[in-house]
Amino acid sequence: MRRREPGSAIASARTGSYLSSVSTQDRRTSVIVVLTVRPWHSDFRLPLARELARLGREVYYVFLKRRPETFRISPDGETLDPVATGWPGLWALATRLRRARPLVLNSTNLAFPLVSLGLGFLFGGARCLDLHDDLRYGKVGLGYAKADLAQRLLVASSDLTVHAAPTLAELFPRSHHLGNASEVEPGSRGMADPGRVLVLASLDARIDLGLLDAVAAASPTRLFEIHGRVNGEDPATRAALDGLTARRPNVRHHGAYRAVDLTTVLAPYSVTFAPYLVGSRLTRYLDPLRYYHCLRAGLELVTTDIPAARDLAAHLHIASTAAEVVAALDRLASTPSGRRNAAPPAGQFGWAERAKDFLTIVDEHSV
Repeated sequence: MRRREPGSAIASARTGSYLSSVSTQDRRTSVIVVLTVRPWHSDFRLPLARELARLGREVYYVFLKRRPETFRISPDGETLDPVATGWPGLWALATRLRRARPLVLNSTNLAFPLVSLGLGFLFGGARCLDLHDDLRYGKVGLGYAKADLAQRLLVASSDLTVHAAPTLAELFPRSHHLGNASEVEPGSRGMADPGRVLVLASLDARIDLGLLDAVAAASPTRLFEIHGRVNGEDPATRAALDGLTARRPNVRHHGAYRAVDLTTVLAPYSVTFAPYLVGSRLTRYLDPLRYYHCLRAGLELVTTDIPAARDLAAHLHIASTAAEVVAALDRLASTPSGRRNAAPPAGQFGWAERAKDFLTIVDEHSV
C-alpha cells in the first residue's frame, strides 16, 4: 500500500467539480466517508472502501484515534493520499464536504460512539452503521449494559444499517444483509501437502482450542499451523495456547499476520481448519473473514457447525467432533473428488461484488 506524504490535499479536494460529473441517481453515494478504528494494514473494511473508489466514488477513509488520520483513496483504489492529521484538519474537511452530503459508513464498532455520531452529523449526509457482529459479545455486567446502550444509540441514530452474518437479522430486523468478502486474489490449488493444516484465526474465546487439541492428538502425523494474534492478549487464551503448543508438538503458532501478507500466509496450504466454538452466542452472529480468505484462495475448508458455516455449506466441510474433523481431513487427502472448493469462480467472495451490493442497498432505500 502506497501512502503519499501529507500536503495541501484539503485544498485540492474539488468536491464541487466532482459532483457536477456525477449522475443524479448516484448523487447520494458520490462521496463516501468511511470511519474506522483499525489501522489500514489490518482493517477489514479498507478493501470495501477501495472497491467503492474503483466504482467512481470519492472515498475518504478516516482512522479515528486520539489524533485521527484522514486519507482520500485514489480512483484506482491503490493509494491512500493523506488529507489531514488531527481534529482541526478533519473538521475542515467535514465543513468542505457538507454541501456534497456524503454518505458516512460508521465501522468503528463501539469505540468512540459519541465522536462517531458527532462526525456523522458534522458531515451532514446520510449515516450508515456497519454491524459486523453483535457488538456486545463477550461483555458481562456493567460492561454489557454500557455496550448495549452504545449499540442502541448508534442504531437509532443511523439512517441505515448493514450487517454481515444473516443471523444478525434476529437482532436488527430492519438492517440489510451485506456480508463479508476477501481481498485475496482468486485461485485454485491442488492437494499437494494435505499434511499441513492451516488454522487462520484471531485467538479469543470464540476459538475452541480444546477441540484443536483433540484433533491434533488424534492426528499426530499432521502439522497444524496457527496464524493469528491473541486478541487483546487475553491471559486465559494465551495460557491455553501456550499449553496446547507445549503439549502437542504438531501444533505451532506463527503469531499475528497482516492483511497485506495474506497471500504469503495462505500459499503453503491446501486445507484449513476453523475450530469455532459451537452453540455459543459468541459465534452465532459471526461471519468469519477467514472463511472468505481461504475459500477465495482455493483452499478446502473444514469447520465446526456454526450458523455461518451452514450458509456456505456447499463450499466447505462441516464437522462436529474431533473424529469427524480427522475423517474429513483423511477424505480430502485420499479422495480428490470429495473436494468442494477445487475451482472457485473468480468473482466469488470478492469485495468488488460487495461494493456493488452496498451501493444497491443504499440506492434502493433512498437514505
